[in-house]
Amino acid sequence: MRARLALILMCAVFAVSASAPKKHLVNSSPAAGAPPQNMPLPEATAGIKKIDHVIWIIQENRSFDSYFGTFPEADGPPSSTCIPVLPGSKQCVKPFHMPKGEPIYDLHHGWNDEHSAWDAGRMDGFVWAEGTPFTMAYLDDRDIPNYWNYARHYTLCDRFFSSEMGESLTNHLYSVAAQSGGLIGGLGSIKGIEETLGERGGFSFASIVNSLSSKHVSWKYYVDTRPMPANRESYGVLPSLWFGEPKTFSLWNPLAGFKAVRENPDRMKDLVDLKEYFHDLHSGTLPEVSWIVPTFEDSEHPPETLGPAARGMWYVTNIINALMESPYWKNSVVFLTWDDYGGFYDHVPPPIVDAFGYGPRVPTLVISPYAKTDFVSHFTYDFTSMLKFIEMRWGLPSMTERDAHADPMLDCFDFNQTPNSTLVIPLPKKLPEPERTMYQFYQPYIPPPAMVRYPQRQIESHPKGAIQ
Repeated sequence: MRARLALILMCAVFAVSASAPKKHLVNSSPAAGAPPQNMPLPEATAGIKKIDHVIWIIQENRSFDSYFGTFPEADGPPSSTCIPVLPGSKQCVKPFHMPKGEPIYDLHHGWNDEHSAWDAGRMDGFVWAEGTPFTMAYLDDRDIPNYWNYARHYTLCDRFFSSEMGESLTNHLYSVAAQSGGLIGGLGSIKGIEETLGERGGFSFASIVNSLSSKHVSWKYYVDTRPMPANRESYGVLPSLWFGEPKTFSLWNPLAGFKAVRENPDRMKDLVDLKEYFHDLHSGTLPEVSWIVPTFEDSEHPPETLGPAARGMWYVTNIINALMESPYWKNSVVFLTWDDYGGFYDHVPPPIVDAFGYGPRVPTLVISPYAKTDFVSHFTYDFTSMLKFIEMRWGLPSMTERDAHADPMLDCFDFNQTPNSTLVIPLPKKLPEPERTMYQFYQPYIPPPAMVRYPQRQIESHPKGAIQ
């Protein structure tokens, strides 16, 4: 195995320049004369009422450059990009097309690893922090054609950043609460929340479902599921990721960890199996706001053997097809995004907005009859931008300073355009099958510092009018 990885590294360093992505047009700020980014045009604000349903699909562990770094007009890596194998080394790795079946291991993507890769904004520590050249590998329309087709027909965001420089749980918390409660790592149980945060019974800070419920805005959190095996205990804290348990708190299902949800039967009933999504589309009961999270094999989470990217793409395509073939398409928006960078290279330094983030860019698509067509938005967003959109649409208060100041993504929409047609993509008869292999990580060439400076835990104060 070491010899194989060494060979791959040598090939990546010396033989991939021909396949490295070309430099694309970069425009990371609004056009001259446009209103400030957080000041949407009045007609856009009024037009938001044409959206009656928000469907937020969250996939796993891909950076923007790893999926769309070669997409025309998007901000991809310059042609000169070559990331050193070790600090100060002349040996470096250029971006290269991901070989079939790789990566066979997961890439580290925790707080320390991410800070090492970020390297104080130099974005040059990825290879030594991840311990593999595959951090520099990318996919394109040969591998994920449906995603590129959506980008060509609707809107792609090339300055969408993960909310925290951390892993899955913390960013999923931002997707429902505009904060992580001070967490910088994963927790696998309610007991873990109690021991780490001292919050008995679960997270005590507010989530947006408090506001949605108070305003009688319907919502559901759909969780993909698989039949649970008899030897559940052998999966440790991961059964909820492998098989999906809508009522159980997990890294990808944070709402089940909130005390205000856990202790309220009316809210717990809205944490449901993904099968209900398809039922709701057919029965006329789709909620106004919904989140959709996958099981591991549909998530695109490395290793490729366990979560094939193509399989995840078809899982998402099935979800979007179902919406497009329903009456709900005409007044809906799909926000399709990935929760964190997953250890994959991205060349754009994330803006530092506070002690927790932003983290590296992640792919994000806006799919709607009112999404701008074949458009790349260069405005700066993060997961709290979706929350801001929801708050603006239904007149909800902000929860933290993050969503209070987030951009609501109205640059992605033209509410006066002729509505876009659907793009229903036929599913193949046979989907890529995951392999049942050992889950392992690549080991960093240089271990990250024992302790990157951790922010002092602080739950952000609620702006005036926020619902506790």
